[in-house]
Amino acid sequence: MPLLRIKNADQTTETQPITRLRTTIGRSARSDICIPDAFASRLHAELRKEGEGYWLQDLGSANGTRYNGSLISNPIPVVSGGEIQIGETTLVFEDEAIEESKNATLIADSTQSLDPSMTISFARKKNPTAEILESQFSSRTDLLGLISKVGVALLSSTGLEETLDQVATLVFEAVPADRCVIMLRDEENVDGDGMKIAVARQRGKEEQLSEVRISRTVMEEVMVNGKSVLTSDAQHDPKFASQTMALLGVRSVLAVPLSVSETEVFGIIYADSPTYENTFTEEHLNILTTLASVASIRVENAKLAEERFERERMERELELATEIQQRFQPSAPPQMDSYELQGISFACYEIGGDYYDFIPRHNGKMLIALGDVSGKGTAAALLMSSLHAAIHAQTMAKSELPAMVTAVNEYLAHNTPTNRFITFFVAELDPETGELSYINAGHNPPLVGRADGTVEELDSGGFPLGIMPGAEFELGKITLKEGEAVIVFSDGVSEAENTAGEEFGIERLSTVVKSHIGRSASGLRDKIESALSGFTGTAPANDDITLVIVKRKQAAASVSSTV
Repeated sequence: MPLLRIKNADQTTETQPITRLRTTIGRSARSDICIPDAFASRLHAELRKEGEGYWLQDLGSANGTRYNGSLISNPIPVVSGGEIQIGETTLVFEDEAIEESKNATLIADSTQSLDPSMTISFARKKNPTAEILESQFSSRTDLLGLISKVGVALLSSTGLEETLDQVATLVFEAVPADRCVIMLRDEENVDGDGMKIAVARQRGKEEQLSEVRISRTVMEEVMVNGKSVLTSDAQHDPKFASQTMALLGVRSVLAVPLSVSETEVFGIIYADSPTYENTFTEEHLNILTTLASVASIRVENAKLAEERFERERMERELELATEIQQRFQPSAPPQMDSYELQGISFACYEIGGDYYDFIPRHNGKMLIALGDVSGKGTAAALLMSSLHAAIHAQTMAKSELPAMVTAVNEYLAHNTPTNRFITFFVAELDPETGELSYINAGHNPPLVGRADGTVEELDSGGFPLGIMPGAEFELGKITLKEGEAVIVFSDGVSEAENTAGEEFGIERLSTVVKSHIGRSASGLRDKIESALSGFTGTAPANDDITLVIVKRKQAAASVSSTV
């Protein structure tokens, strides 16, 4: 796994693995790697995976990013051993996978010299559980083979379903039963008896029984009281005689608990016989109890293994979903002669429902978009991917802005659940004139920081996308002059709460914009993020945070000293 070895300004060192497609580095706590360096910007640089390699990109930092001593201006590839300098902090990029593969080769080579007889002796080593069982039944040579088989079969590496099937087969070999049923607790079965049938077989048949009925008294004795059941004549036993026993013609019954402790019974092994010839004895109960004690360990291990595999599978899928979603974001803001564009997004969970984009148009204009899907998590992320695909499809079709939004709304309205919608802001920037044509579909009004220090809101709008087919959207226009900026944000910014439950709000955001409008787009972004972090403190994020800034540069002769 690639990693960064970090030497901080105070000479402390640490190691950070690189597990994400995009890894941000900076002074902000929201950065994936937070470095306590006064010369680092809050969102300073980013490592991005491209194919099998990684690229380093400066995020418009105030003091720049150096790689192997050289100041970088464009994304560059990094190699193992490369040094990244951010302020007084040095980060060395290393790829552990290369070293691990070398070590693995050496180990593989060394094993070729092993004496084959050693391998045989290892393979023939007795299973510890089998040895215990052998010592317990050493006086019963007729049972030794069966008990040894229990240890070997059940302690082998198999899944839960195969393990339970093996247990049923061993039950038929151990006791003269006609039926064998294995039941496990079902935590999801809240309406029933809390049990589910895992195996139900009849002697000599491989297929599962279609219908199974077991005496409730027997079930309660085993599952509730944790006791084993043995009766040679169930129909006349005053404790277990019931209508179920009579209807099924059951004579002999054996039932033992599956448990990992005396108080935690998680299942039952049940066996019965309808004939007097196959009468169960106390010896059969002892055999089945021994089998159940070994089976309990193996079944529990199999359950835990399957749960772990399922959890790991979900984690891998979540990692893949996160990577796919991060690929939807621009790899870097586009370069424009007279403009600066910056965008950043922090998901509340591993994946989120916010979307932003910069898309060059066929007519030389630049499309700027920001969408916020209602809700959070996986469902919001899936809908966000639909929005991304629809916007890019309309852009490739060279649709005009009103037609684009109308078409996307129609698509979403007919393919989105009624309780889901998307607030959306999209604008088209003409770099020659500074004119910004825009449509606001139910989104927070973006702020415009003017050169004279005033801040205004863009109020033209319409319904959110996906709610109403045939909805109409108002087209607004403004002109950005030199030094002015448009700040588009999701409600994760304005509605961010501190520990007292107070919202950050539009007024605080406007104050930050008004105070720092003379800075670059990245500088303004960092100031907003800093104010937001200072306000929320240790309060957890309650929504995705996304910010897009479009800044028209000042002419060289009039550049402010605050930039």
